Amino acid sequence: MTDDPPRQRISPITFPSDTPELHRPGDDEPQHRRDAFRETGFALALDLQWLQAAFSLQRKIVKQSYASSFRNRRYASALMFWSRVYSGGIEARALTARGSYSSALALMRATMEWLGAEQAVVGEEQVEFEDWLREAWSNHAEHHATEIGMGQYMAGQQIAMAPETADAYRAVSELSRSHFGASALLTADGSHDKRFLVNWADEAFHLGWAQLLFGWQITIQDRQCRFAVGSGLFGVESVDRQEYQRLHRQSQSILEDPRRCRAEWIVEQGRHRLLIDGYRRQPSGAPKRILL
Repeated sequence: MTDDPPRQRISPITFPSDTPELHRPGDDEPQHRRDAFRETGFALALDLQWLQAAFSLQRKIVKQSYASSFRNRRYASALMFWSRVYSGGIEARALTARGSYSSALALMRATMEWLGAEQAVVGEEQVEFEDWLREAWSNHAEHHATEIGMGQYMAGQQIAMAPETADAYRAVSELSRSHFGASALLTADGSHDKRFLVNWADEAFHLGWAQLLFGWQITIQDRQCRFAVGSGLFGVESVDRQEYQRLHRQSQSILEDPRRCRAEWIVEQGRHRLLIDGYRRQPSGAPKRILL
């Protein structure tokens, strides 16, 4: 590749005018979805408040980063991935709130990989972005097409190796795959050693799954906020740093609640297995331990 810089200038960013609220299901939607939304709001109000505050802080920092003084290629590459982390987080929150836990898991895995890419590309790997950008939006004569190029870039190790996200990334990845046990736990609640019962397209509220998924979403968005505040690429005011510190302390308090369903990796006979503790459908139910 040539050492010449990419030809594209970094234009002013566009961003939404406000931070999306979590929308209540309409009266025309299925009753079980409305019930899941209501029970989620009651049982996990602190989680939802925290996520809304984290999304609002991110949007505020993006707004403050509009000025031309911020516009360089590192800033642009980070914003590209941050946009996906933010939008993915908004959608994963909505899916979890309506009981679509399986769908939320798949989106969360992608969101964590986008977050890893955002953090990696602004460092020594920035050259990979610039090499792609230099050739992007060129004319492809043979196919009469605008050639953007896939620009393959895998940065999952950034998340997989970070102490605060490694376990969550591994759990989200394994649970979102087509493993028998993970699929059964998500779709066959009520099964036991005498019967196998599939609840097809189940969206009923499940406290254990809601706590697990919101917990991992808090971990993702806390890491995103920390990057936004500490990377030096964006317009961050002292009040934003104080808000992040408040959110970080609150996230620790939420996630360390002993009544919360949690998952940890254990080693049994040389195999890594996922142990879920505090697993129950309703707050009044007896908590169980699940070993995958």
